[in-house]
Amino acid sequence: MKRKIEIISDLMAVSASTVPKAGGESFIDISLLDDGEREILAEEMFQLSDELNDEEYSKYGRIIEEEALAVLLIGLKDHPPLGIDCRGCGFKDCNEFQSTTAEGIFKGPNCVYRVLDMGMSLGSALKTAGTHNVRASVMIKGGLAAKNVGLSTANVCIAVPIILDENLPYC
Repeated sequence: MKRKIEIISDLMAVSASTVPKAGGESFIDISLLDDGEREILAEEMFQLSDELNDEEYSKYGRIIEEEALAVLLIGLKDHPPLGIDCRGCGFKDCNEFQSTTAEGIFKGPNCVYRVLDMGMSLGSALKTAGTHNVRASVMIKGGLAAKNVGLSTANVCIAVPIILDENLPYC
């Protein structure tokens, strides 16, 4: 079963990387965690649950630890703005965008069109998961934990746990 999940994960990564991108340039970062990294991510989520007094981190940590057969990280690398001065990022123009940085767990600012690219990549990966009858979801807190523990160097990151439900009942 592990090999099948690896194949589906690889296909999800291909789907995520091949969607059209704004300006035809990709700044999408995609990585598949190995078993050890998946354990590190789950442990970080348990620690963040305690530190932040937020039970959702533990809930999602258990999903990664007990149910997920794989975890794909999809993120947005450092990138220039698209250069059309649209103000979608909140700045008056792309020059102002480029002269500003904000550091937290996630790094910004991020061009709204590049963030849309990341969203389309996530959607395409999830579509591929569904096509192959595995459950995958968008886990924002998993992405925060992955960034926090250094599993991703992307500006923004989302974790996508991949789960196989072989014993779903019907009645």
